[in-house]
Amino acid sequence: MIEMAKRLNAMIIFAEHRYYGKSLPFGNDSFTHENIQYLTVENALADFARVIDDMRIKRNDGPVIAFGGSYGGLLSMYIRMQ
Repeated sequence: MIEMAKRLNAMIIFAEHRYYGKSLPFGNDSFTHENIQYLTVENALADFARVIDDMRIKRNDGPVIAFGGSYGGLLSMYIRMQ
């Protein structure tokens, strides 16, 4: 994908899923019973939709292609269905 993006002058964005890596929405309290309820596929899709919308506003670009493997592939499919 990276090579294809270079040839097409396209941008690839790797968005980090909330609760993974440094994306802890409530800091050290992110994994408490009260806050873990926000770790859902629906919220992940909403986050990614927001990233796509923000990038489209900033760059005024054309189509978006979602891709991935395993869980990322599942999210890509859900995004396409939405």
